[in-house]
Amino acid sequence: MTFTVLTAIVVILYSLTSVLVMRSLFRPTAPLLSPQHRVLLAALISSLVFHAILLELQVFTVNGLDLSFGNALSLVIWVITAMYLLIALFRPATNIGAIILPLDILILIIVIFLPTNAVISTGSPMMHLHIAIAVLAYSLLALAGVQALFVNSQDKALHQHQAKQINLHLPPLETMESLLFGMIWGGFILLTLTLVSGIFFSEQIFGKMFVINHHILLSAGAWLVFGTFLFGHWKWGWRGRNAVHWTIGGLSLLVLGYFGTKFVLEFILAR
Repeated sequence: MTFTVLTAIVVILYSLTSVLVMRSLFRPTAPLLSPQHRVLLAALISSLVFHAILLELQVFTVNGLDLSFGNALSLVIWVITAMYLLIALFRPATNIGAIILPLDILILIIVIFLPTNAVISTGSPMMHLHIAIAVLAYSLLALAGVQALFVNSQDKALHQHQAKQINLHLPPLETMESLLFGMIWGGFILLTLTLVSGIFFSEQIFGKMFVINHHILLSAGAWLVFGTFLFGHWKWGWRGRNAVHWTIGGLSLLVLGYFGTKFVLEFILAR
């Protein structure tokens, strides 16, 4: 089965799942395990399984990990979608799929036209652990960014007395914020582990001590942004629009730090 055919199957499955998620926004909010979401759950799991098969063929090569820009995008969005599935199984978070799933489709289509020429050697177990933690951190904070958009919409609607028009059947704002803070805390802890492993195990991961580059600096900046917000939330009760602005700011630094750096290296500097 060629990459193109398999990609087409995954895109079709994600498209079906996207339609089901959009329909679910007009029903009372419930976790994916509820009977009303059985078809949606089956479609989402099928999409992730076929996407995983595609990633196995693209990323895990005989020469090592092919983490070129396109493949890295595909891998991260798969992890984001898988984490969305896990969260939505137990919490009323189905609405997040309205943004995540169309993004899946867009990225898979883009990847078809991108070159794959950045193969990393199999390396040490420490490097693989560092990469895995980093991907989990970015993915959970990306979900927090999406959740922040919904929180922002709800907050604006409440202030403009238009909650019924914009919120559909979203959970109460307090519930949405609680999930957002949980995502930020989880992502912040994983991002801390990513930076610590990158600093203290730099020689095992990169082959030399204390590597400092744009990726590290921007990731550290994102860590400071999220850390500052969490401290402000604990100390002064920051929430609402403050939560949205700080989350989007930190996430923007992470995207620039990893994908921005990879884009420049691969497509502008051709390294």
